Amino acid sequence: MRAALLVMIGGAAGATVRWSVHEVLPSDPGRFPWGTFVVNVVGCIAIGLLARRMTRGSDAWSGLVVGVLGGLTTFSAFAVETRLLLAEDRPGIALAYVAATIVVGIGATELARSGGER
Repeated sequence: MRAALLVMIGGAAGATVRWSVHEVLPSDPGRFPWGTFVVNVVGCIAIGLLARRMTRGSDAWSGLVVGVLGGLTTFSAFAVETRLLLAEDRPGIALAYVAATIVVGIGATELARSGGER
């Protein structure tokens, strides 16, 4: 029950931050969806940092990673925005969005997790 409460509180906080970013960086049809890209990359950096310091399944993990970062990041918006770019006949931007999200997201996670060490 405690973990569920931490996830709910964290999820509400993360979703509120995501909404705020989308208010500042709105996405127009046919244009690169910067708001979703930013929250997903920030989420990747944060999970990389937290993975170095937290134990999976702990209260901190439940509240921060599952809750806050789960509410902040959004694969579903990424998928919908990619589909909308294709519907707007913008395959180049769609491909750039998909590639940048994957490459930058994984790179950011690894860089943060490793602390920049080789």
